[in-house]
Formats: sequence, structure tokens, C-alpha cells
Amino acid sequence: MAASLESSMIHSVNVKAIREKTGLSQEQLAQLLGTSWVSVSRWERKVAQPSSAPAARLQRLGELLARIGRALPKEEVPRFLRTPQPLLRGYRPIDLLDSDYSFRDLLAFVDAAKSGDMA
Repeated sequence: MAASLESSMIHSVNVKAIREKTGLSQEQLAQLLGTSWVSVSRWERKVAQPSSAPAARLQRLGELLARIGRALPKEEVPRFLRTPQPLLRGYRPIDLLDSDYSFRDLLAFVDAAKSGDMA
């Protein structure tokens, strides 16, 4: 059962669309995911599939980008992802894609920022 969930998650991730939404090069996305640009290239061309950890990060990154929407200009997304945020206990948003718990905190942060409620 877990394998089919993992497989469906991997197939639902459009790596190139995520990369284009963030304005990142293959190399930059690879650095954020802790992998090589060659892997990112292979995923985009559907020659290979990401393993479960990068696939989960990609899935969460896609969800985060959807949640951000147009609230942040495309050219600002890479900086946002890499910049430690005081309201996220000093973590960089990209580092909070590793677990569901921290990812929920990140989504709450984005929602609060979009609504102007950052107290």
C-alpha cells in the first residue's frame, strides 16, 4: 500500500513546472533538494523518478508554491526559500519541507503572511 502511495506521489509531481514556478535552474533546484542537477534533468525528462525523500520534498514544494500563489513575485521565491525566517524559529522555508509537522507550520506561516496577520 505504501509503495502505491509513493508511486502516485512521484507521478503527480511535475518537476519542470515546479522549477519554472520558482525560477530556479536545474542546478539550483538540485541544491535545494540535496541532489544533483543530472537527477533533476532525468526527472524532468521522465527518464528516472525521484526516490521517496526528494519526491516528498517536491510534492510539498509544489503545494507551497500553490499556497503562495501570486502573493510573492516569481523572482523572490528562491530568496524566500533560502532565507531563515524569525517567525519559523530561524529555519529556512526549504528546510521545512522534510516533515509533515514542520510543513504544516510553514503553510500556516504563508497563510498568516498572506492575510497580513503576522503577530
